Formats: sequence, C-alpha cells, structure tokens
Amino acid sequence: MRRLIKWLAVVVVLAIIGGGGYWYLHQQQTATTEKDKTPTTKQVKLVAIGDSLTQGIGYANDHKGYLPDLKNDLQKAYYVKLSSKNYGIGGLRSDQIDKRVRNNAKERASLKKADVITLTVGGNDLLQSLEKSIFVSSNKQLKSKLSPVKKTYQKKVERLIKDVRAVNPNATIYMFGIYNPVYVYFTNATMITNAVNQWNVVNKAVAKESDNVHFISISKQLTYGQYQTAAEQTKLKQQVSKSNSKYVSASSVESLLQNQTSKEKNHYLSSEDHFHPNRKGYRYMAKTLASVMGKYESWQSK
Repeated sequence: MRRLIKWLAVVVVLAIIGGGGYWYLHQQQTATTEKDKTPTTKQVKLVAIGDSLTQGIGYANDHKGYLPDLKNDLQKAYYVKLSSKNYGIGGLRSDQIDKRVRNNAKERASLKKADVITLTVGGNDLLQSLEKSIFVSSNKQLKSKLSPVKKTYQKKVERLIKDVRAVNPNATIYMFGIYNPVYVYFTNATMITNAVNQWNVVNKAVAKESDNVHFISISKQLTYGQYQTAAEQTKLKQQVSKSNSKYVSASSVESLLQNQTSKEKNHYLSSEDHFHPNRKGYRYMAKTLASVMGKYESWQSK
C-alpha cells in the first residue's frame, strides 16, 4: 500500500512537472507567434518641394508647416517611421521650383532616394498673373486674360512633374491645390475665387494625367475658413463692407493685407500676414494629406 502511494506521488509530481513544461513551451510559442504577427516598421523617406506652403511660413516663425503633424499622423496610424527633407522656399513659382529640381544637387540627391514626394505649387504663379492687371471689370475679360496664362501655367507644371520623374521614376507624388486667402475680406470678389478654381483645375488635371501623382484639395477649408455653409457666407457678405464688388484691384488687396492690424477673420489663416495658414491651417493640410496617403500607400495599419 505504501509502495502504491509512493508511486502515485511520483506520477503526480511528474505530471505536474510535465504539465508545467508544456505550459511554459506553449506560452513561449504563443509569444513568438504574436511577435511574428507584428508588422515590421517601414522606413519611409519623404521629400517636400515647393513654395511657402511647403516651407511653412505663417506661424511661430519655425517654418515647419504641415510636416511635423504629418509625421505624427502617419506614425500613429501605420507601422512607418517617417523621415523628411523640406526644400520649400517662399515666393517660388512653378518654373523656379522646376529649376531647383533640375539644378540643385542636394535637392536632387534627396529626391532620388525619396519614397514619397509632396509638392505645393501654383499660388505664386497666380498671384503674379493677377498683379499684372488681370483684375478686370467683367467675367468675359477675366476669362479672356486667364485663358492663355492658364495654358502656360499648365505646361510649366507638366514640365515640373516630368523633371521630378526624371530624378525619381517610382516615388508617389502628392500635389496640393491652392486657395483664396482674401475671401473673408472680399467675399463678393468672385473673380479671385474663380481664378483660384481655374488653377486648381490645372493641378488636378496634371495629377490625373500623370502616373502615380495625386491631387490634394485644400481650397474649400482654407478659403472659407469657419464660414462653410451658404448661410454663414451670406451673413459674411453682409458684414464685410469692402466686398461689394465682384472685381477689385490688385492695389486694394495689397493695401488690405499690408494695413490689416486686427486678428485674422479666417480661423485657418495667419494673423501675422493674413495670407498663409496658421497652426490650424497647416494641421488641416497634414490631416488631409495623411487621409489621401492612406488610400494609395501599402503601409500596414496599426
């Protein structure tokens, strides 16, 4: 009897040891399997080129723009680690951005290694065109003067994309549209908004006809700011005394921007210059860009 009890005790001990070993091995295998399921974080190189919207002019004088928010958004949503280079320079037109793509060795070297390229272009082209007496007194005159300038601009943007592709044939390119920064002050000046819309048509068309190029629309939010509904815009028209005419002179716009001392009425634009995005505006650009990227990139979501 004692011998039987002894053998039973041995069997129980062995069973416990064996069970414990099995549990340990099972836990190790489970942990290894779970670890294997975790996607490897992908290193993504982004190069930003363009004008002041890329440089980041508009808030805090840090000239970082939308890139820091974009990095945070992407790294929170995907298994990616984003590194970026910013080659934006305020005031550049499309042909000047293109010239840097063709001739700036440092920029070309970065573009060549990029997985993603972002581009802001068009605002300075349009501004220069409007300053050259495109402020007119009828829609017919506006269309007549805009048409040849628009065609020239489209050829410049097509050349720009072609030259970027010559440096990097494979990177995904995301091209921003532009917006009307003075809408809240010249609400009835539909000619300005119409001109902005025409330039956005060009950017969108060039993106559509190009391989792996995507258009990012920011006009509605940055143009109208917090005045997004028809009722809010109608009320704004009644409030803004300087927005009674459809057609305004370049000097009127310039004077307003230079002499504006009050807080910016558009909650998405800077009170410093009443022209570029503020912190909220750049945050919107980053969020919109990240959303579009999610549709075209093959990154693993978290």
